[in-house]
Amino acid sequence: MASEHKQLVQDSWALVEKDLDAHGIKFFMRIFTIAPQAQGLFSFKDLPKEDLEKSPELAKHAGTVMRTVGKAVAGLSNLEALVPVLQKLGAAHAKYGVKPEHFPIVGEALLWTLEDGLGPAGAWTPEVKEAWTKTWETIVSVMEPALCEASN
Repeated sequence: MASEHKQLVQDSWALVEKDLDAHGIKFFMRIFTIAPQAQGLFSFKDLPKEDLEKSPELAKHAGTVMRTVGKAVAGLSNLEALVPVLQKLGAAHAKYGVKPEHFPIVGEALLWTLEDGLGPAGAWTPEVKEAWTKTWETIVSVMEPALCEASN
């Protein structure tokens, strides 16, 4: 991964971190807009969509996920240490019923959330979008094989 991509991702994430919980909820709401059936993978699967955004369960999970993304972003400076963490994370998601076809949905929701959060400040540039796209592709290239192996 190019060092300029790492820097763009880390710099833009610093802006997202200012309101991590709100971005986390937007991220999950976007996932459920793209793929409503994905809600069935979560503990809050039985909540009506109109109650989801205010759900303490969603807020808690969204915050945890966004903090995990933050750790991955910080870990971009040391990919050797980050790879086993992502492999473990990918494998752990097998027990929740996550499939390889879910990665594009999550990626689309992540990029949308970042654009939504960074765009008004003028921080979502073509270069930042490219850096995040490459970062997501790298994450998937590590997590997906681990998920598939754990699913077998």
